[in-house]
Amino acid sequence: MVRSQALTGREPGGGFGKPKPPLFPGEGGRHRQRVFRDALADLLPPVHDCLPTIRISDMEVAAITAAPDPVSSLKTLLGERGVPVLCLASE
Repeated sequence: MVRSQALTGREPGGGFGKPKPPLFPGEGGRHRQRVFRDALADLLPPVHDCLPTIRISDMEVAAITAAPDPVSSLKTLLGERGVPVLCLASE
């Protein structure tokens, strides 16, 4: 426990926002990299005739997995998000 308390805080040169050269140098590079990749996931699927990206929060996942019928629960959520019925067909 003493060791974990001593290590509390940001490590030098680390952290979630550290630079990610060559495309994202400087402070906050990791955040900019993540935003860029999210934008690609949102913008590229229609260009390649794929369905759009759907984001499901961790709270929604917890509710779906706790439901008596998780498959139906997921289908309901996706239907509310506008996913075409053909994509919700069973195996």
